[in-house]
Amino acid sequence: MYLLSKIIAKEWFKYLIGSITVLFLLVTVGDIVNGFMRNYSANRVILEYFLKMPNLMGKMLPISALLASLFAFNKLKSHAELIAILAGGFDARRIYTLIGMCAISVGLLQFLNLGFLMPMANKIKRKEFEKSRRNESKYLARSKIGRSGLLWYKSDNYFTSFTAYDTQAKQLKNVTVYFQNPKGKLQRVVKAESGKFLEPGVWSFNSVQELNLLDGKIFPKMEQGPTLRLELKEEPNDFNQFESDITTLNFFDLSGFINRLRKTGINSSEYQVMLLEKVSLSFICLLFALFPVSTIFNPNRRASGFGKSIVVTLVFSVVFWLTYSSVISFGVSGRLDPITATMGIPIIFTVFIAWVYNKNKAL
Repeated sequence: MYLLSKIIAKEWFKYLIGSITVLFLLVTVGDIVNGFMRNYSANRVILEYFLKMPNLMGKMLPISALLASLFAFNKLKSHAELIAILAGGFDARRIYTLIGMCAISVGLLQFLNLGFLMPMANKIKRKEFEKSRRNESKYLARSKIGRSGLLWYKSDNYFTSFTAYDTQAKQLKNVTVYFQNPKGKLQRVVKAESGKFLEPGVWSFNSVQELNLLDGKIFPKMEQGPTLRLELKEEPNDFNQFESDITTLNFFDLSGFINRLRKTGINSSEYQVMLLEKVSLSFICLLFALFPVSTIFNPNRRASGFGKSIVVTLVFSVVFWLTYSSVISFGVSGRLDPITATMGIPIIFTVFIAWVYNKNKAL
């Protein structure tokens, strides 16, 4: 049985590597040619290409797993090896289990890619290509995300720290503003539960604690109040960069950020979908690898043509990605629970694969 397992696994991984190589070559040629047509320098073209690799790999690995199963079993059929394997006592359950174990390794690679490599690439991309002269003096930066989880914002004469920004309510949560005098010394600190944008240049702070005269020779003065209006230059559009910061967090940092975000009362559905989608896409590698395995129930190549298998697989892929993308958009908008949005469609197709397996096994 070990020898039979080795034969199947060898063929599967051979076609997996082949599929990944071909897909990468196709993307590489188009991407590099497109870069040179835009008159980019060679260094920039190569750097952008490598920074795109994690994102491209996230899309390619599920398709590569599907193609690996499809072509591997077609080859075994064409050489009558599949019939010999089944006649040798290697039943369908063992084949499904073997392909599942092979696909799990691809799923783990996908998780590492989406959970860690892609955020790292996004961080480098943001530093290299998204900086502008405007952002050199005013930008969002995360400070000690593993501990405080605060976001810091720098303007001309003040720094602002906050836990999160609610895009719908246009509010900063748990916000603190540190004002400086012309000499650069700390002059005033305003701390509030939230700060809401009212109009250009004006923000309203709630549940305020204010500390004044920090740069003087007398003892600082503390005041408290329900509301306070402050003149801040920033507008809601200035916090769009906050969204790009989220994509630079690895899986565990993003999970910790979401936990802290929930405590502020902000709807974190969009970020939960972002987190769970990394797990979902890893699971989809297993799902795509198992779908073509149903062809083993027709081991005779005359009973099941390769062209028919390709058509069925193509239809499966198109239907899956269309429904999956639609449901993900519902989850991002908050119309569906994040778990349902990310795992609902994969679970439905998993049930379908299990039904096909049990149906053919009974026959």
